[in-house]
Amino acid sequence: MKLTDEQKELYSLMLPIYGAILNQGQTAKLTNKSTMTLARMRAKGIGIPFIKEDGKSEQGNGARIFYPLQEVVKYLTENTMKTL
Repeated sequence: MKLTDEQKELYSLMLPIYGAILNQGQTAKLTNKSTMTLARMRAKGIGIPFIKEDGKSEQGNGARIFYPLQEVVKYLTENTMKTL
């Protein structure tokens, strides 16, 4: 799925700040969710598409998870409720 014009604009504003790939902490901050909530969403197969890097993380506890900025932008813009 391609980005809308609104999404492209937001992506272009965020790209210099965050880069094309976000870690869990950055994604949690942008979505106003905890990293545990993001983990629960991944386990349920809902939420933001992610990249799982096999191997040990800095904390030594399994794979590292990353989120493409494009997917975060889609999530932020497509999952908002509009008031009447």
